[in-house]
Amino acid sequence: MAKKSVARRMSVAMVVLVAIAIILPAALAEAAPVRLIGSVQWIGGLGMALALETGGSIRVDLTSVELTDYQGLTSGDRVVVTGVLSPRRDHVIATAIAQVR
Repeated sequence: MAKKSVARRMSVAMVVLVAIAIILPAALAEAAPVRLIGSVQWIGGLGMALALETGGSIRVDLTSVELTDYQGLTSGDRVVVTGVLSPRRDHVIATAIAQVR
């Protein structure tokens, strides 16, 4: 009888652990959406630095943006960057870029 009780508690614990293992990564994957306005400091390869209108600057990852969205951009161009904050919160992963005219 005691063996069944221990086995049951172990199986319940295992179900809880599996549920946590499935739910936790999905919750952590939720990235904070952002919309930034600023001027291109530099652009090259698959990255750029954006000087924010509010001050400071941030690195922007362009790997998820269509090349045509940023192909003609040069230093000083004003843009709106839409994307998500990286998991480490040290740069933005852009999903769209539009030049402000």
